[in-house]
Amino acid sequence: MTLASKVGAAYLLNFSLMRIEEAWRLRADCLKVEHDQQLGAIYMLSGVTTKTISDSDARWITSPSTQIAANTLAHVARLRIDTALKRAGISIAKDLQSNPPHHMRQYEPWARGNGMDKDFGVRPSYSAYMEVLRSFPLLFDRAAITITEADLEYARLLTPSLDATYKVGTPWPFAWHQLRRTGAVNMQASGLVSDSSLQYQLKHVTRAMSLYYGRGYSKVKLDSVAYATYLKAMYEVLGKEITRLLSPRFVSPFGEARKSQILNIVSASDAKKLVLAAKKGTVSWRTTLAGGCTKRGHCSLGGADTLVHCGGGHKKGACADALFDQDRVPELIDLQEILSDRLSAAPQGSPYYESLRLQQRATNNILDTLKAAANG
Repeated sequence: MTLASKVGAAYLLNFSLMRIEEAWRLRADCLKVEHDQQLGAIYMLSGVTTKTISDSDARWITSPSTQIAANTLAHVARLRIDTALKRAGISIAKDLQSNPPHHMRQYEPWARGNGMDKDFGVRPSYSAYMEVLRSFPLLFDRAAITITEADLEYARLLTPSLDATYKVGTPWPFAWHQLRRTGAVNMQASGLVSDSSLQYQLKHVTRAMSLYYGRGYSKVKLDSVAYATYLKAMYEVLGKEITRLLSPRFVSPFGEARKSQILNIVSASDAKKLVLAAKKGTVSWRTTLAGGCTKRGHCSLGGADTLVHCGGGHKKGACADALFDQDRVPELIDLQEILSDRLSAAPQGSPYYESLRLQQRATNNILDTLKAAANG
């Protein structure tokens, strides 16, 4: 039961971006489902937040898949509250009996510490993520959590100051806060979640705090020296991301000549020049569903969340600033299947049907481009 409650808490953290302190206060009825005529079922977690804003009935948008975790946590909590009620001398408030907290001390007869304090209000503190793994060493496959060269490279792109704790060949040193930050980074990188939505989800007072989490940069409250360090780190990260574009993994729909033209500012060996180019804005990079965009400035065509203009789905040719990523082929094939399924159900001639058709054509074009490049 203890393992189930710890796993349940980790699952909720992964799919809500809550702080561990907030998740630790959740109670059995925390999962709320509202029904909207247009959006359908909307799943939310209800709890208390006090760190940067104070709200005794805060909401976190979450995935429908969290229902199994919330139900498991509630089940364990009710089993333990029932056991506690049967122990002599324990007084439990009525509201806690009907709606117990997810995490409480063990009241099972076989639990250690049968002489425990009978004050039910004394709650256990949460343990570190690594402590959970030490207590339950079979929870994760060790091979799956061992750091590889690629893991370390990617982690350093997001956190250039990563310390020596992270070594190739050793298990990843997990911490609860990583789940929150990973979610924020993924949301920011997707281009699908607005800054205000991310701020709401993270329960931050200012949007700058959320941008700090999402972009993985330096401190938010900056003096002049820290601000200079922040900018330097930001451009170094961008420079490192751009060096990846020089590999065969990234393909221009207009061939190697166009790719060379886009990237002719620097070579992979000239990192300082690359950072300077990123700083001046002479080279740019934004992730898209197909790979990325090298267009300087704002893209008004929605490349972050649609492939129509990137891949030439509108029959006007692919975007000259796009680079397609060979590593995205599995996701693009999945998207191809999703679009086919939705097209079969969409009313023909409707704007929705036309949008799906254009996206399908663009996805096919991108996959054809990547297949041709892979075949030489």
